[in-house]
Amino acid sequence: MHPGKVITDPRINDTYYDPDLDKLYQYVKLGDYPPEWIDTTPYEEDNFFA
Repeated sequence: MHPGKVITDPRINDTYYDPDLDKLYQYVKLGDYPPEWIDTTPYEEDNFFA
């Protein structure tokens, strides 16, 4: 479930892991835009230590 539906009062830099979809979200504010939840799930192809 999207974190916007679960967390009612998020703070900047809060993180949320969705185990059903295996996704990691972070609540960020970029510039003058309002804060929003961004999908920050790392890609398997980006694994530099493998």
